[in-house]
Amino acid sequence: MKKNIVALILSPRESGNCEILTKEICRHIPEEHELTLVRLTGKDIKPCKGCYACLVSGSCPLSDDFLEVAEAMAKSDALIIASPTYFIGANGVLKVFLDRCLQLFSAKFSVRGKPVINLVTAGIKGEAGYSEMMLNSFSLILGLKLRASEIFYGALPGEVFYENNEQLQRAADLGAKLFSTEERAFAGWACPLCGSDVIQLLGGNKIQCVVCRNYGEVVNDGKNLTLKVTLNSDNIFFTEEQAGRHGLWLQEMKSRFMQLRRKLAKITGPYADDGKWL
Repeated sequence: MKKNIVALILSPRESGNCEILTKEICRHIPEEHELTLVRLTGKDIKPCKGCYACLVSGSCPLSDDFLEVAEAMAKSDALIIASPTYFIGANGVLKVFLDRCLQLFSAKFSVRGKPVINLVTAGIKGEAGYSEMMLNSFSLILGLKLRASEIFYGALPGEVFYENNEQLQRAADLGAKLFSTEERAFAGWACPLCGSDVIQLLGGNKIQCVVCRNYGEVVNDGKNLTLKVTLNSDNIFFTEEQAGRHGLWLQEMKSRFMQLRRKLAKITGPYADDGKWL
């Protein structure tokens, strides 16, 4: 039976580097499959209103293309997410889409456990910024199983493969990883829970992983620095149980607001006429 792969392309460029990278990887996937591409920049995805209606009624009052994309993701067997780097970050459409994704925590639209490969392109080496971190955080929040995450360099459409056999080979190698059952191997200096190499120093040897938000410490054995990270029980998205608990907390916040809204209005009301809106 054919595998159904959905690729979220976060670049508006037709036949751009994100698109051809995705297609090259799929040429080397050994499993029989069908590729569905979604140019997310071409979809009408409205910003979340923060009304929590999706948590209460199960549906969003906004009318746009979000559900079309969400349904495609939910029906897929695997995902590929590819973004260019704009101002050292991923295309902003990713965050707009993520803010609407509370609906993906329902059984109907859940993508938890689906394998994903994240791809970042950047025009200048060393200037991918936090793009990869954004894609990996997106995947972790939605409960996707990250099979690989890599950065490719090239500014012009097609340049990622222009006289660059190394990047062409890397793309080919990724094809075997999407449906692989082998566990990812993490470097000693990466977070042992999620594989991220982006950490926040908290003083002394204490750290927090910026992607999975679990806490740990830097360990120096005299030869190498490694990270020791433990699961934070107060984390809100790292496990399915934590995500479910956070959903209940959000629902409680909606009820709490209804109880306190008159008292809160006495605080916010005096600010209503300050300044002018553009």
